[in-house]
Amino acid sequence: MSASGLSRFAAAITLGVASACIALPAFADSAVAVSFQENNPWTQEIGTVDRYNDSHDYSVQVEAGKTLQINLVTRDPNVFFKVRDQTADQQLVDTFKTGATTWSTPVAMATTYVVHVYVDPDAMTRGEVAKYALQIGRYGASDMQVANTEVSFGANQPWAQQVSELNSQAPSHDYSVAVPAGETLQVNLITQNPNVHFKVKGNAGGQPLVDTAQTGTATWSAPATTAATYTIEVYADPSAVPPGHEAKYALQIGHYASANAPAATPATAGTAPAPASTAPGATPAATSTAGATPAPASTAGR
Repeated sequence: MSASGLSRFAAAITLGVASACIALPAFADSAVAVSFQENNPWTQEIGTVDRYNDSHDYSVQVEAGKTLQINLVTRDPNVFFKVRDQTADQQLVDTFKTGATTWSTPVAMATTYVVHVYVDPDAMTRGEVAKYALQIGRYGASDMQVANTEVSFGANQPWAQQVSELNSQAPSHDYSVAVPAGETLQVNLITQNPNVHFKVKGNAGGQPLVDTAQTGTATWSAPATTAATYTIEVYADPSAVPPGHEAKYALQIGHYASANAPAATPATAGTAPAPASTAPGATPAATSTAGATPAPASTAGR
């Protein structure tokens, strides 16, 4: 081969290598940088994947001491996600292998993670599009502070009612109520959201006296043998409060002399009648076995 031919051949190789380098995917560099609103530990990314655009990457920075949680909400069973620790260059999970739709991990040191949402192209037909919502949370102890309201009663009024709502920034609310010795405490929860529940704790704290996520009831009562201050925690299952959504409720709290308890009403299966609800169309909370971990879910595929 002549010198000029060798030069052209070398140039062709150089151009080919350069083109190949340009075509290489930049996994982290091409990721969408996830941002959070002030005082909100949750954010949500909405997207789609199809046979020819089969993945999207999201980069999220998490400070030390926080927990990273990922929820993937989709109606398509062929959509999955992977999470990669960019700092340690390590893949942490692939939901295609685990079959899960949610995942979380504590973060010991400040780390950048890349969440890779993808679909198997061979599982998609031509023209088929899969929608999804990727919910990303990064929360720590400071994000878990719960608002507390001290419940008061009017003169000769054994019942009080609190009407409020839960959201992704405040997925729970505590109510403190002082009950004299010899009286009965009764709590009724009225809500249209079956993922809203309540727990009751006594003076000593410890294990709840009741958790309606486990009992499946919307009312509870117990006598106070000694004067005690009870804490009633109203909380939402993660699926109840995705970003931009609210879970409304009315909490009815009664305390009355155990020996003179009024007759029960058909509306509640308790030992005393509650006041009329101010939550229009509200119904008693339904059974749920989900926990109180703060997180949102489900807005995709609507």
